Amino acid sequence: MTYIVRFGTEAPHFILATLTDFEEKVPDIHARVEVALVFKNGVRLLNQEETPEHLVLNKPRARLRDLFKTYSGALIVSEKLRALMEEMDPDVHQFMPISIDNRAEPGRWFILNVHVKQDSVVDDQSDVRPNFGSPDSHEIMYFEYFPAPKGHINATINTSALGGLHVWRERRYSNSLLVSDAFHAELKSRKIEYFELRKARDI
Repeated sequence: MTYIVRFGTEAPHFILATLTDFEEKVPDIHARVEVALVFKNGVRLLNQEETPEHLVLNKPRARLRDLFKTYSGALIVSEKLRALMEEMDPDVHQFMPISIDNRAEPGRWFILNVHVKQDSVVDDQSDVRPNFGSPDSHEIMYFEYFPAPKGHINATINTSALGGLHVWRERRYSNSLLVSDAFHAELKSRKIEYFELRKARDI
């Protein structure tokens, strides 16, 4: 079974915060927009010179989920989640260390860059739509999350196109994130707080 991540748009899945050194590291606004696209879509690897290293939460928080999204689309993960991802997909994903102010709990945190892609969605057996503004040479698709009931999305995955990854993005699906059944089981077993996961249909 494959699961598709549905990103939350409110707390605790989305946390208002400021990457305080982002502008200093990347003074040009167009370059910052390009880095934000990497945060959102994993289009390439990040380099240290352009990656923020300090996040300040807008409001103090006693604790944070193991994965949340913040300013510019950056995905922030805990050491606990990083360890699981490294265990299941060793040396695949990119984790850039970041400090967080205005939180009470200790621990190490990272900006997550999932840059590995697969092409497994069966479009004609899924509720999906194209981005009509995208050029024909680089078709961009989106999942139709609504009105799918919680826990299910009408999307079909061709398992023969999967290469053994446990966390990945779909090549043609902007801002997508998918996980394997084994990864989902480990999230539950280790009580790791993730985004909402929607079941897809495997063939």
